[in-house]
Amino acid sequence: MKLLIVEDEPMVAKRLLRFVEQALANQPRQIRLFDNLDDARDHLAERGTDILFLDLNLSGQDGFELLREQLAQSFHTIVVSANTDRAIEAFELGVLDFIPKPFSQERIVKALTRLTQSQAMQPCKYLSYRQAGNLALLDVKNIVYLKACGHYTEVYPSSGPTILHDKSLERLEHLLPQEFQRIHRSYMVPLSQCKTLQAFVGSSYELELKNGVRLPVGRTRVKALRAKLI
Repeated sequence: MKLLIVEDEPMVAKRLLRFVEQALANQPRQIRLFDNLDDARDHLAERGTDILFLDLNLSGQDGFELLREQLAQSFHTIVVSANTDRAIEAFELGVLDFIPKPFSQERIVKALTRLTQSQAMQPCKYLSYRQAGNLALLDVKNIVYLKACGHYTEVYPSSGPTILHDKSLERLEHLLPQEFQRIHRSYMVPLSQCKTLQAFVGSSYELELKNGVRLPVGRTRVKALRAKLI
């Protein structure tokens, strides 16, 4: 298990590290500790992590910047912060837990226990992407369909221009809610956007969306899609 702690107060960081070490004493683990967002970003880009313990106030930097940038990643985030007024915002962004400071060893154990009891990664509620050099968020409820584009994905929202996301369709398939159905090697759609499944001569199939867009359906995926649409 790989863990990353991002905390700029040395005493708090050492205490959190000690509690996490004790809680996971019987499990193989790798724990890295950083006191700033830049080093944390570099580490996530190069090595990734399974669990991120994140402070929100990092010497003037906002920990939520890192959280928003990494929304489409597969790790769990546990926020450890005195800014309890931001707990609702944190849960809206899909964090696993919010631990107020000061914290106890029991509270850290509780958070990690909740993680081990989780059967699967929490699906993301938002996709983060770059727009004119700035970070933007797209509520997944506003996605009409997605199309593979090499190592990237074209995301078609209900309004606004097409978004080129830097994650592959295969990657997003594992991160989006179960409502999103892969219908073709190049297409994925949320079931709420589906209207009718049509068959044509030669065993070809098309899915018509509620907005009138028609997408091809792979023959090996027809049975599963039809069962979901009933």
